Amino acid sequence: MCPDSASCPRPVHLGKPELDATPPGELPVLLTCNTRPGAERWQRPAFGAPTGVTIFRLHVTGSLAFVSQAAALLQAEEQRRAQRYHRAEDYHRFVLGRAAQRLVLGAYLGLPPAGLHFEPGAAKKPRLREAPGLHYNVSHAGDWVLLAVAKAEVGIDIERLAPQFAFQEVLDYSFSPAEKAFIERSLVPTHAFYQLWTRKEAFVKATGRGIDAEFAQVPALDGQHHVASPGQVPRWVVSTFEAAAGYVAAVAYPAALPGPQQFYELGNDVLDELYTVAPSEPYVLR
Repeated sequence: MCPDSASCPRPVHLGKPELDATPPGELPVLLTCNTRPGAERWQRPAFGAPTGVTIFRLHVTGSLAFVSQAAALLQAEEQRRAQRYHRAEDYHRFVLGRAAQRLVLGAYLGLPPAGLHFEPGAAKKPRLREAPGLHYNVSHAGDWVLLAVAKAEVGIDIERLAPQFAFQEVLDYSFSPAEKAFIERSLVPTHAFYQLWTRKEAFVKATGRGIDAEFAQVPALDGQHHVASPGQVPRWVVSTFEAAAGYVAAVAYPAALPGPQQFYELGNDVLDELYTVAPSEPYVLR
């Protein structure tokens, strides 16, 4: 992990744009991979009808004072899952992540967060029973939790940079020859590995494909690619963005949807406000 943002490598633009061959026997979907320019500005949330993809982040260590309230929002099965974590940091990450999910979606819908119900949807991807048209996805790593919200399928992934991770062991079965060559030629191979990995994982989470389902066939280099159809969406975008120092993140969404424009920080003041203020009318999906 980088000790501070100044020493962290900036996102690199991954390779020359290319168009892959259409997989035989499959209907092609066009997937565009890119990197958002510049650093993101994380601001206090302003809940309104999402016009594109909205991304929230929560700092786990900075939110420990909220753990008790967070646990009170969870339903019985979630609390049982939380108790299975033996390490305090894993317990805190799970509880705070689930609570943030409930608080944010409850704020969008004007519903009590503790009363929301999550159930398996298509390809067992979780969906919100009270509003199936409001899509969300959660990812966490190390000290951060990310939540993406949109009015279409969305996937997000964050990974903590681990310079000592022996990523070479997974190159052959998770990356194409071109991707493997790019990683090995990169000035910072570990950073390039995580950028490609997060793009792949964000895409399979958005489409509901399993992470082990032909992961190497999900393209991740910069440019446009044909990939086997994951559903009814004809064009997808996967974008790398800056989540925090020492971390790499990516978000996947339909190309017809405006890309991420709003990056919101879930600080303790925001969590307390969402927890104590009774919801009024829904912001979206009226």
